[in-house]
Amino acid sequence: MMRRRELISALAAGWLAERVRDEMQGAIVGASHTSGHRLRGPLPPARGPSERADVVIVGSGVSGASAAWRLAAAGVEARMLELESFAGGTSAWSDDGAVPHPWGAHYLPAPEADARATQRLLVELGVQTGWDAAGRPLFVEEMLCHAPQERLFYGGHWHGGLIPDSALEAREREELDRFMALTNTLQNERGSDGRFAFALPAEQSSRDARFLELDRTSMAEWLVRERFASPFLRWFVEYATLDDFGANLEDTSAWAGLHYFAARKLETEQLQGSRYLVWPEGNGWLVRRMLERMHGTRHNGALVFAVTPSRSGVSVDYLDVHDDVTRRIEARAVVLAVPAFVAARMLSAKALTPRASSPWLVANLHVDGRHEPDRTWDTMIHAGLGLGYVDAGHQRTAPSDRTVLTYFRAFGDADVGASRARLIRQSWHELASEVLRDLITVHPDLPAQTHRLDIMLWGHAMPRPRPGFLGPKPFEPTVMLDDRIAWAHVDQTGFALFEEANLHGVRAAEHLLRTLDASVGESWI
Repeated sequence: MMRRRELISALAAGWLAERVRDEMQGAIVGASHTSGHRLRGPLPPARGPSERADVVIVGSGVSGASAAWRLAAAGVEARMLELESFAGGTSAWSDDGAVPHPWGAHYLPAPEADARATQRLLVELGVQTGWDAAGRPLFVEEMLCHAPQERLFYGGHWHGGLIPDSALEAREREELDRFMALTNTLQNERGSDGRFAFALPAEQSSRDARFLELDRTSMAEWLVRERFASPFLRWFVEYATLDDFGANLEDTSAWAGLHYFAARKLETEQLQGSRYLVWPEGNGWLVRRMLERMHGTRHNGALVFAVTPSRSGVSVDYLDVHDDVTRRIEARAVVLAVPAFVAARMLSAKALTPRASSPWLVANLHVDGRHEPDRTWDTMIHAGLGLGYVDAGHQRTAPSDRTVLTYFRAFGDADVGASRARLIRQSWHELASEVLRDLITVHPDLPAQTHRLDIMLWGHAMPRPRPGFLGPKPFEPTVMLDDRIAWAHVDQTGFALFEEANLHGVRAAEHLLRTLDASVGESWI
């Protein structure tokens, strides 16, 4: 017998396809896969006189913006080259709508004490206002996520939060309680080296072999080993691995999966209400402000294809994708704020081992007339195709019926290449219909309220921490690829978290400041 949700989906499919085809506006707005894939083939030599720069930063995501922010504090100018027409990488944002909205990373948990660069940034931006009597950070209340925060559609009903207590059977509740107790114990457990088993930044974690051996198995295998069999618990844990890594349980290291639950330890009275710092445009709010502090210029539509050490510094060859002309910059130093597989092509760096990366789809639905009382910031659908959506207008003091809903879908299967190829092949009409079919079973009126649906395809959204991702030398990131070339990217440790990217960008900048004999002062990390 066909279930109610399947019946609704089947009945709506014909009307939905017609609505998307004939009435709804929208487009696939990025990322620039075609331009990026030109790295695979030969490109013509640079033409015209060389340009000059102190430091070139390749990439404007969190790592690149963090490097620019740190260099600016030392009085060093930078030239930033970005392939896309927008800044921010997977923390990109848009102002084109009823409210600013994210194209990827959309919140920052209150950072841990060891995330010193991130805490410094939050103080500088006025987000962190000081410390309590115990030395723990205090934040601007308006930037902590307002209530109600989360809801889950489960068993045909809405439930507040991510756990539907009243709908779970006793056995499921017992398993969930046991899992929470175990991860709570791991939060405070330390290794023989005195370090926490799991910490943020990740490199602060213990090197104790009894914890590192968790990286040899998958999160799925660990759940079986620990006798966790509840379908809801499996969904709950896999929601976490998809959310942070874009990977299902079978393709996630158990060390990485447990890090998600055990690394964050900060508890204060203020954070009892919410531990999430939220802005309408997501983490783009942070990236924008770092870029505003940058000394120098930013060039979008620049495909860097060769980075070559020279006698005077580093030669950077790039293709201006707007006029299809190649140019060269002679720089004193370079920050490569790009994934390992891209950096390896630019520099022919055999020491860099590319990581598997997870493809994602992000859709922004511009809606009118959402008369929904107590609308939450984050909405999740149990057994849905995607991870749900966030409401970009949630933080507004005066609620509005016009808003932007940002929908996320991670493709967690092990064959990332096949998922990536399928995404790139599909048309906007096909992808928009898939998004709406995933949402229509809980919001039948949403297609009629949506007048525009734009889509971003992230072919390589984030590194995927597969079993063994820590490698033979855990937590020893490669920073200097040459005397004047520094690498800054979350591929260095394998976690696509803001604090990690921020740390790598600041560290790369500080290494180059020493190389350039510039004033570093006290390290920010």
